Parts: sequence; C-alpha cells; structure tokens
Amino acid sequence: MEQISINLTLEEVNTILESLGRLPYSEVFQLVHKVKAQAEAQVQANDMRKQEHQPAIAQANSKVLASEPLA
Repeated sequence: MEQISINLTLEEVNTILESLGRLPYSEVFQLVHKVKAQAEAQVQANDMRKQEHQPAIAQANSKVLASEPLA
C-alpha cells in the first residue's frame, strides 16, 4: 500500500485521535495505535533535538557574556 506523510500540529493529531475514539474500537484500533506510535516517536525526537541544542546555545551565550566589551 502506498504511504504518504502529513504534517499536522500535535493539537490536530489529538483531535483526529479523539474523533477516531468515537468510532467502534474494532474498526479503528490499528489506525489509532499507528498514529499514536508515529506521533510519540516524532515528539520524542523533537524533544531530544531541543535538548541537544540548548547546551550549545547556553555555552554560546556564556561566551558572549564573558567576552570583553568592545572599545
């Protein structure tokens, strides 16, 4: 089956999941699990990227603050 990628906000994904939750479980459970798994993986990856960049930003800011003022 052909796959596509869709860019949605976390709020939009949650709205879709809530809507699917109103349908019979037996009809949507596989789709719900697939959407949740992909969303959780992306949120985790985004959080890790943010954490990786924060030390670099903090270090750069401390270097700027520690440098001597321009004459």
